Amino acid sequence: MVKLYVSFILFLISISVIAQSNPKAFLPDLFVEYPNVRDIAISPDGNEIYFTVDDIKSRIAVISFISKNGDSWGEPRTVSFTGNYRDLEPAFSHDGKRLFFVSNRPIDSSQNNPKDYDIWYVNKTETGWSAPKNIGSPINTEADEYYPSITKKGDIYFTAERKDAVGREDIFVSRLKDGLYQNPMSISGGVNTKYYEFNAFIAPDENYIIFSSQRPNEGSGGGDLYISYKDGDIWGKSALVKNVNSPYLDFCPFIDIRTNRLFFTSQKTIVEKHYEKPLSLDKFLSIYQSGKPKGLNRLYFINFTPEK
Repeated sequence: MVKLYVSFILFLISISVIAQSNPKAFLPDLFVEYPNVRDIAISPDGNEIYFTVDDIKSRIAVISFISKNGDSWGEPRTVSFTGNYRDLEPAFSHDGKRLFFVSNRPIDSSQNNPKDYDIWYVNKTETGWSAPKNIGSPINTEADEYYPSITKKGDIYFTAERKDAVGREDIFVSRLKDGLYQNPMSISGGVNTKYYEFNAFIAPDENYIIFSSQRPNEGSGGGDLYISYKDGDIWGKSALVKNVNSPYLDFCPFIDIRTNRLFFTSQKTIVEKHYEKPLSLDKFLSIYQSGKPKGLNRLYFINFTPEK
């Protein structure tokens, strides 16, 4: 675990001194032997980092975290409410007192079979986190809901397939009024299209939104990160986020507002589609035994400042 401490200290030093123009792997020494690692949430006070460790076949996933211990970071652990089903995509409320996440766990604790994906939450207690609670309707339905992101006001942006969607998956928002969530709406303007839009991070003040989309003949590959800025009540035309996207799936954006860093998940790989010279077994295996990207979900970061 010394590697984790050293890696994170070097990580902090490097990004505070150098104007970073290309993404770098986040905690690669920690994750080198993990299966898929995806989506990240950093607590508002910066003292906890949450992430999802996912099965290679995405059958089960656990939400894990590291906590500050003085000037270093403690051992990775799973949260108290995970480990039975596929739990993923943690997101803090603005005050850090509530943690939202996505799960396919049954609502009825007497049942064992996984259900569709819903948004759940836990509240901060003196000893950790409360028991999970399903956020319920009108946000959750019999279809899947994914990737919550919370504004200062408590409104929730999330991904869903709905009858009133513009495309296959849309970004929706549910406003919080008098303590109750309102009927979700597919957000207007230049975000949702007839294609897939998903996994959106909303700026706390709603000035901008960063999301993933799969749009033919645009971007770099299988899924790219886009940004849209708000003009009044309308979202402007979305544009590709600079210096981030790869020919592979790039998704799950998160902005650490305190430090202006964009974190995201990528499936980038160094494995080629063909090789001029035949690979020996040793050479083939060395590719997969290296710490370099090889198609698994991994976390990356880059310095980021909104342009508007």
